[in-house]
Parts: sequence; C-alpha cells; structure tokens
Amino acid sequence: MAEGVLIGVDIGTSSSKGVLVTTSGRILARASRPHETSYPHPGWVEHDAEAVWWADFLAIVGELVPAAEGRSIEGLAVSGIGPVLLPADDEGTPLRPAILYGVDTRATAEIAELTEEFGADEILARGGSALSSQAVGPKVRWLAKHEPDVYRRTEKLLMCSSYLVHRLTGQYVLDHHSASQCDPLYDLGARDWARDWAERVA
Repeated sequence: MAEGVLIGVDIGTSSSKGVLVTTSGRILARASRPHETSYPHPGWVEHDAEAVWWADFLAIVGELVPAAEGRSIEGLAVSGIGPVLLPADDEGTPLRPAILYGVDTRATAEIAELTEEFGADEILARGGSALSSQAVGPKVRWLAKHEPDVYRRTEKLLMCSSYLVHRLTGQYVLDHHSASQCDPLYDLGARDWARDWAERVA
C-alpha cells in the first residue's frame, strides 16, 4: 500500500507557497505563486482575501494534488501572514480587504489612545507586549471609527489562516499564538480573550 501524503500551504506578503510530502517526510513536490499587495493610501497595506489568499490556495493545491499520483491525502495544513484584521459577516464573507500586520501603520492615533486608556505597564503585564502597528486591537478601533458601517456588520474577525480554515471547514477558530497578537484583546496569562478590555476597544 502506497504511503499517504500531506499538503502544507503558506500565504505570505508577496507570494504563497506549498509543499507535498509523504507521511514520513519525503518531499514530492513544491509550488509557489506571486500575488499583489495593495497600498490604497500611505501607510495602508492590504490583501483581498478572495483574490489573493483563496485564489493562491486553490492554485497551489491544484498544482500539488496531481503529484500525489493517487496516494491518499492524509492531511492539510494552512498558515499565513499575521497578525492581520479581516472583518467578515456571520457567514465568513469578507466585508473589506484584510488590513495587514505591522507594515500597515494606519492606526497610529489609536495605538496612542489605547495605551493612554489602559496604561502601558498594564498592557505589557497582561498581553506580553506594548501596543504597536503589529497589534490588532488598535486596528479594530480604527475600523470602528473610520468605517463604522463595516464595523457594525462585522460578526467575525479573521486572520489569514482562520479565513482559509473557515472556507474549508465552516469552523471559526484562531490559534493562541495569533490571538496573543491581538493586544489589548488577549490575556496572555489566562490564555483567553480579555473580555473586559475588548468591550472598551471600539
């Protein structure tokens, strides 16, 4: 009986890549795909989740599967850039392009506001890092202030990997490492959302 295979796909800032390996770790095929990153305003860096993340995923998997040559596909893993902010409706449909990680600096004012409101020391003690352009929380406040219609319609906040998982399985999940980059929305010690702070962010 032929050894099974695994597929891994990673979505990056300017390109995506994938690999097909046997369950014992032997690489059978690789695939990559460049994509566009959008800069609609100074300091803004965005991806269209459908046209970039999902299209790349489909193209890469479509290239890798034939290389399995009939072997059973035992598992699929996805990863991607983060932390990013992708507001979506209850069905997981994106409501705007994803706001990327620290390279997107639109929420500078919101970083200062939230640091003042919660306290720099308190944020560091609870979340493990100071607020910066890498943090998701200030971008959530930016969204509420500058795109209130989108914010009102938002039911899910997705990252790249969680968007792909939702498209593939219908499940709304986020790993703890990605959640920990959502300062000040995450309590590192409790390994859970800082719900009292989250209610005040927007």
